[in-house]
Amino acid sequence: MRLTVAASAILCAGAALAQDAPKGSAERGKKLFVDLNCYSCHGTHGQGGGRNSEPPIPLGYPFAGFVNQLRKPRLDMPAYEEKLVSAQEAADLFAYFSSIKAAPAAKDIPELRNF
Repeated sequence: MRLTVAASAILCAGAALAQDAPKGSAERGKKLFVDLNCYSCHGTHGQGGGRNSEPPIPLGYPFAGFVNQLRKPRLDMPAYEEKLVSAQEAADLFAYFSSIKAAPAAKDIPELRNF
């Protein structure tokens, strides 16, 4: 029971933090994702997997954490200082990543059920 309550609290907090993001345009963010060559590591649909990268952001990830990773990344990702990616462009990227829907599970794809 305690685990369920704790998990619910974490999920609600994550959703609230994601709502603190400034207004961004998913359309502009998608274009920037391509223009900055982000897809070469994060995949063409933000699925991750290239060069030890993770998907761009998990559902409910806070905007402040996203900006921190963008400006002072861990692993191999280059740093995108504000002179390279403005605050508005960061909001646009965040809006794009937040708009990406999760892929269906393999069991839910009829063509893959027999494998």
